[in-house]
Amino acid sequence: MYDETMIQPMREEMTGAGFQEIRTAEKVDDVLQEPGTTLFFINSVCGCAAGTARPGIRASLENSMKPDRLVTSFAGNDGDAVNRARQRFVGYPPSSPCAALIRDGQVVHMVERHDIEGRNAETVAKILKSAYDKYCGQEIDDSAEVYDPMSALQISQEDARDKSAATFLDVREPWEIDQGMIEGAVRVDRAMAQEIIDSWPREKELIVYCQHGQRSLQAAQFFQTHGFENVKSLNGGFSAWSVAH
Repeated sequence: MYDETMIQPMREEMTGAGFQEIRTAEKVDDVLQEPGTTLFFINSVCGCAAGTARPGIRASLENSMKPDRLVTSFAGNDGDAVNRARQRFVGYPPSSPCAALIRDGQVVHMVERHDIEGRNAETVAKILKSAYDKYCGQEIDDSAEVYDPMSALQISQEDARDKSAATFLDVREPWEIDQGMIEGAVRVDRAMAQEIIDSWPREKELIVYCQHGQRSLQAAQFFQTHGFENVKSLNGGFSAWSVAH
């Protein structure tokens, strides 16, 4: 349990934006029984995520479509409320901070801690605004897409082949690289990653790849958090590239 004096400013960030604090399990049940849409934010001390989540959530409310209700509980201090909320967030592991968008008592979209870490407040706001647009109308808008920042980081094999000015970064293990690599690609180990962060121009176009396209998503996100806005992950990785090339 945290010192209330320490976390009070963090609470006030949200109550000042119109959030109602929920501190008991019974109140959680009451709120989630109400019809319509509710944004339930589990606040947290976590500096690597909550410090982005709070301003991101506040910014998300600058949207024509928004939830009917805004409620919040603080992980570590509002234990009964947080535990009950997590019981109601069926299918999602405990996570703090997190923001659950609930419609008629059911979670329709969840922004978990791993969705927040490494991203800026603008991205968090963009995710939530797109969820509001889809779920907060009179009817669910099945034509609307919830923004997925990981999907936005991907580039297709076809588009990547047309990027003659891009620098390809190979983040695979040495034994994988021994099987072949994209011509002209830069091998990226820990030292090279640090050199890129320290000295490469932030406007440089980068395409990151691994063997199948999962590790490269994480690497692309890593470079993005260090200011590289023109960075993509190669969908399908070297495995797909070598088959099609």
